[in-house]
Amino acid sequence: MNMGKRNEQQKEIKNFIEKSLIRRLKNDQKELKILSEHDLQACVYYHLRKQLQKMPNWHLQVEISHGKRNEEKKIPDITIAYLRSDGKTVYPKFLIELKETITPLTNSSKKGYKKDIQKLKGLIKKHNKIVKTYFIVAVLPFRKKQKTSQQSTKDIEEAIQENKLNSKIQTIIINTQYDKRNRFDDRFMKKMRLLRKIRG
Repeated sequence: MNMGKRNEQQKEIKNFIEKSLIRRLKNDQKELKILSEHDLQACVYYHLRKQLQKMPNWHLQVEISHGKRNEEKKIPDITIAYLRSDGKTVYPKFLIELKETITPLTNSSKKGYKKDIQKLKGLIKKHNKIVKTYFIVAVLPFRKKQKTSQQSTKDIEEAIQENKLNSKIQTIIINTQYDKRNRFDDRFMKKMRLLRKIRG
């Protein structure tokens, strides 16, 4: 594949993640398909796999380790890699870290954000061919003292921005149930609680 075609597909993948994928994940959340981090990973993988079917040189990898044998391994949740047509060289191009939360912001959750952001920063430094990385956070309403509440997208963005993101890290927050007036869809909440109970 010539460089022009590869760059065209690279741009197509980037646009898909930043537009279509976000829209589809929001729909997935509204339809109760994202109730855990594993659900989020499954939905992201499903949509990306369909998009990459027509691009044989692009490969979708889940939790693959990056690093040489004697190095500390870094394992992003999802890697989109480009394999050259000669089959001899592979380049990680896009990385995705995922988080799902149903609790308010705490020091523990902020530490989790920081850990994942540091991982992405380290991988960007290691692989100079990386085009973009994404930190996707799916947020659900939570119950506190018999009252339903929800963390605002702005609060979560501010907590993540404390980690001084660089231009190759983009935050995507899926938070369809947030309402400034603290109004909630009772049907959504009831179904969400029932489905999550299956997990024990």
